[in-house]
Amino acid sequence: MSIAFDFPGKREGEEVLAVIQKHSIVFAKIFLAFLLIVVLPLALFLLFWFNIYPLSNYYNRGVVIGIFSCVFILYGLLFSCIRWLDEEFDIFIITTDRLIDVTQISFLKRSVTSTPLEQIQDTMGTISGFIPTILKYGDLTVQTAAGDASDFFIDRIPDPEGVSRKILDWAHQRREKKRIA
Repeated sequence: MSIAFDFPGKREGEEVLAVIQKHSIVFAKIFLAFLLIVVLPLALFLLFWFNIYPLSNYYNRGVVIGIFSCVFILYGLLFSCIRWLDEEFDIFIITTDRLIDVTQISFLKRSVTSTPLEQIQDTMGTISGFIPTILKYGDLTVQTAAGDASDFFIDRIPDPEGVSRKILDWAHQRREKKRIA
């Protein structure tokens, strides 16, 4: 059950078992925030502005407000895109040999850590809250033999409990030297 997924640093003979990414609700929240913080206030402002200062009578002011509106929307899009990239590039890659945690810390900063599957001792999938329970998404923590210093964490993933069980099964199969399926 390998997945066709290439990444830098992939070893010879290593097969990708799973790629775990954030739940789509994360991106829906970013889009909703853009609408509520940028589009709605701007639309209300323009509605009131052009009721007070009609474009036919105050053309110069209308041009300035139009330029301001475009710049405001562009800044809102910029910050929304950066937020989207920060969430999109947080992934777990599970291969036949190891677990790789890619964490996008900020726009231009990324952290990549990995651990052999044999080192995985415990996993914990957590779903808390009304909406996460309904949509079945939550957080996943993977603990390795090195203790607290090497916990792997990814938040807001689909079915964290099922993923948790799969990772433990793969780690157990790897320790038993069985073929991972």
